[in-house]
Amino acid sequence: MAKELYFDISTEDSGGSLYRVTGEGGLPFFYSHSTYDDVTDEVKLFETRYADFSAFWKELTRDSKWYYQHPMFVHPEQREFVRRQLASVDWSVHPDKKWQESHQRQWKKVLTDPDTYYRPNL
Repeated sequence: MAKELYFDISTEDSGGSLYRVTGEGGLPFFYSHSTYDDVTDEVKLFETRYADFSAFWKELTRDSKWYYQHPMFVHPEQREFVRRQLASVDWSVHPDKKWQESHQRQWKKVLTDPDTYYRPNL
């Protein structure tokens, strides 16, 4: 089984890494993610399989402010798609202009990084 990082994103209380998995039967995308409850100090771990990237994307964007999450990696195959998605978001839902610009810079960074920038040994 080969595992390739495909998408990595987080928030203060959740985050995860989507991998494309080859060489095994089953669904080709595997999302390893977690949540953190700061009241109880509890971390919950989850593993979710997706048939394709669009199924993962649909789940991610159920959060109407998904673009205010912190992206760390977007696979080059999906960068143009993500750029198009970001072109239609309403950054003004957060009133702090510096906060808006900070998130815009982070998205720009992950969408322009070299393909090998964030490729951990798996």
